[in-house]
Amino acid sequence: MLYTKEEVEKFLKDNADEKYRDFHSRLTRSNYPINGVRVPILRAYGKSLATRDNVTEFLQSESKYYEEIMLKGIVLSSMLKKSDDFELLERFLLEIDDWAVCDVACGGLKRKDSLYLDKCVAYAKSKHIWTARWGIVSFMTNFCDKSDELRELAYNIVAEDYYIDMALAWLIQVLCVKNRQVAEELLASPKISDTVKKMAVRKIKDSFRISQEDKACFAALAFA
Repeated sequence: MLYTKEEVEKFLKDNADEKYRDFHSRLTRSNYPINGVRVPILRAYGKSLATRDNVTEFLQSESKYYEEIMLKGIVLSSMLKKSDDFELLERFLLEIDDWAVCDVACGGLKRKDSLYLDKCVAYAKSKHIWTARWGIVSFMTNFCDKSDELRELAYNIVAEDYYIDMALAWLIQVLCVKNRQVAEELLASPKISDTVKKMAVRKIKDSFRISQEDKACFAALAFA
């Protein structure tokens, strides 16, 4: 079965949810028109697109809608579980203009090999906001046990942006559960900005997986 542009546009129109569109429009700064298709519906359709013989045409096509870009990310996450065509991914990263597209796509790519690890470390050092965020967020899904690489990532981020700071803060919060030693080191380090530490502590306080005692300990480390 082959992909067609007309089929994708029909899918987006048929599955548009006006209330969800209005809600999600308040959460994103994307410049692309939003139809309001919910993520689980996009995931299911994206996985089917990933099996099309001409799926590369879809990945290389011009995106008209917000959900088209998200579909590309879902397709790539599915494909890259078995493929090493990172050129397609790197082209896609330059098309992203929204945190949700980045997080939904990279959150769906679960692979723990050394090639992807090296890619994510390099992405995190990028000056391009969404490439850097992809690298950071991907560590939460795949590489929380890689202590040396986590330190390299955290101490060598170069992009200066709210969404990068928030991604690093989110990663630190996840590490409080999955790799406490590195989390404590990052919270105490002068190499991590006060802005990121404040964001991390807020996210730690909101976590249901961290005890009240540990929340106090982590906060004390950050502001010692």
